[in-house]
Amino acid sequence: MNETAIDRSAAGGRRPSRPGKAGVPPAQPARAVAGSTVAASPAPRDAPAAAPLVALAQRHLLGIQGLLAGEIELILDTARAFAEVSRRPIKKVPTLRGKTIVNLFMEPSTRTRSSFEIAEKRLSADTLNFSLLDSSVSKGETLLDTARNLEAMAPDMIVIRHRAAGAAHLLARHCRSNIINAGDGSHEHPTQALLDAYTIRERKGRLEGLRVAIVGDLMHSRVLRSNLFLLRTMGADLQVCAPPTLVPVGLERLGATVHTRIEPALEGADVIMMLRIQRERQQGGAFPTAREYFNLFGLTRERVRLAKKGAIIMHPGPINRGVEIDSAVADGPESVILEQVANGVSVRMAVLYLISGGTLGELAA
Repeated sequence: MNETAIDRSAAGGRRPSRPGKAGVPPAQPARAVAGSTVAASPAPRDAPAAAPLVALAQRHLLGIQGLLAGEIELILDTARAFAEVSRRPIKKVPTLRGKTIVNLFMEPSTRTRSSFEIAEKRLSADTLNFSLLDSSVSKGETLLDTARNLEAMAPDMIVIRHRAAGAAHLLARHCRSNIINAGDGSHEHPTQALLDAYTIRERKGRLEGLRVAIVGDLMHSRVLRSNLFLLRTMGADLQVCAPPTLVPVGLERLGATVHTRIEPALEGADVIMMLRIQRERQQGGAFPTAREYFNLFGLTRERVRLAKKGAIIMHPGPINRGVEIDSAVADGPESVILEQVANGVSVRMAVLYLISGGTLGELAA
């Protein structure tokens, strides 16, 4: 994994031009396949931080890596505006009327897929939903052929989830439609990190300076990677924890302090984010039993007391109760897990709106 060259100096709207740290390559240019966005032309180096995202027609959201702090803040501010819409008796707005969005989900999903569908309908977009069983991929058709056939129907955006890392980047290189990454393998899950950041900011009032502990399957988690890129860019202090067998090599290069015991990771934390054990991605036994994992790394009431008073508990779902988190904690007063789900609709409305070329100013008007 490569370290992003973005840090808090990017908040002023300039991409750092200096080389990366020793042994770490500098940030990729906007058109590079490894980057998080693919632009028709790079933004000027002295452009305001919000400018690249305001002009997101002809662009994609492929990941968090590469976004500036100002761009992230713009998405979160726009999501807050859409949260007001979600509280109205009549929730639909005509913002994306006439736009067609394809939801191409080649992996099982409940929260992400439902959240995107609700967001699209609240924006009055026309939607077309495909899953692995619904598509010709199950008959041997390639992902690219599927996408090109869908593109022949002239959709404006394609939201894709795929088990292969880089699938969203592949479509961005070959399709005219705007591409939104809804999770690609163990690579990134950008809208999950954005809704996590939105939830933290709503509860804590800020992201900068917060101590965030992330515990669980670090090896296979796309949620981890997107959150590391986002929270580091926004100035949070990152503590991550897992058994040694589930810690990727070089993870500390992404700006996190790595622990193999849960107690020091939780000490003084403002936010605790638990990650699911992804047995479906593991090639072998990373730990002896689920019971032993819970005894050593599970979040219990006693371990929550190590964090700061008022710390919030997060989980991207689905929850494995009694494996990574105790039910008393998941359902306790510190838990914001269901808030994350609710906030996901507003955040995805914001992403769809901004990628379609909308601006926060227009929305306010």
